[in-house]
Amino acid sequence: MKKLLPWRVHLSAEPREVLIFARAGRQLAAAALAAGYRALVADVFGDVDTRALATHWAALPAGRGLRLDAAGVAEVSRQFSARAPHAALVWGSGFERREALLQRLAGQHEVLGTSGAALRTLWEPARLSQRLRELDIPTPALRFSRVPRRGRWLAKQIGSAGGAHVRWARPGAALGRTAFAQAHCAGRSLSVSLVAGVGEVAVLGFCEHLFWPGAARPFEYGGALVVRDLPPAVTQRITSALVRLCPALGLVGLCGVDFVLDAQQRWWLIEINPRPTATFDLLAHAGDVFRAHLAASRGQPLPAIRTVGALRAQAVYYAPAAISVPNSLNWPAWTADRPQGGSTWPCGAPVCTVRASARTPAATRRKLQQRLHALAGLLGVPVRDPPSPHA
Repeated sequence: MKKLLPWRVHLSAEPREVLIFARAGRQLAAAALAAGYRALVADVFGDVDTRALATHWAALPAGRGLRLDAAGVAEVSRQFSARAPHAALVWGSGFERREALLQRLAGQHEVLGTSGAALRTLWEPARLSQRLRELDIPTPALRFSRVPRRGRWLAKQIGSAGGAHVRWARPGAALGRTAFAQAHCAGRSLSVSLVAGVGEVAVLGFCEHLFWPGAARPFEYGGALVVRDLPPAVTQRITSALVRLCPALGLVGLCGVDFVLDAQQRWWLIEINPRPTATFDLLAHAGDVFRAHLAASRGQPLPAIRTVGALRAQAVYYAPAAISVPNSLNWPAWTADRPQGGSTWPCGAPVCTVRASARTPAATRRKLQQRLHALAGLLGVPVRDPPSPHA
């Protein structure tokens, strides 16, 4: 018999409201709505469609580098508690290396997903690398004081996500206290999205990462394309590893793993995202995934999750120059995360998301390219080459 959490003992029925805290909350808000929940959303961007989906929206204060402000987050949490005192909190992007903040929020809400305590190992590269090797999961070598002079290495920042912090490392360069070097693995940059439950793992599917060619941040997430051409032996090895990985590291609910598949069909785990991923709604019905995330977080069996048959893709459109969004812009239906009319965006800022779907990977990429060109025309900015699967 499952032990009930204290705040649920006094409730006659599960509240149909959830709180969503993330840098960008649109995907989770849409998933909550599809699952039959009303969403109170706090995020950084306040996009048009995010606000339209939310029962109530509040700005999530963030400072330099979009780092969430702990005091500001706590204040929004108190405001939401007054509006929906029994609602659970689903957290997303922006809480990297913020386990203390998550634990603080847990004092006011039922916080769903991977716990703050479990995140400590995940945000410490040396401890995580050691644990992965103990689990017999392949992962690149790391260095912490200085970049080796031999081989190709990437410089990364501890506790960061999204790829914007990743650079080619200079051989022999000293590394700062919050930096580390990871051996570069040549191959396809891929991800797998999953829901980690009690004694079970539901794999939603696999995506290939897209990167904008010639970008100042060459490894920043530029989008993703669903892939179904991976050999069964590879997906079986990865699924088997995930079954070991999730309970060992305390992963709970909707999560993702980034990996590289080399020319010999060997895979290397690059990064773990212990939170809802940017690709889950490319792979499966968003409402099903959201219900599964809630069930996993509460120790309940995972419900059925319907996967999507179509090949879907999305690209984050970064401003190629300073952009002022026209007030009269009629946003196409294939865009999401639409900024407010009249807002301004500096060069390199993420403006919105462009989506496409077709029968084949090549046709999907062509459609994505056409729509990116069309968006550039609507915004009156230079046309760029489309994002590529290879960094």
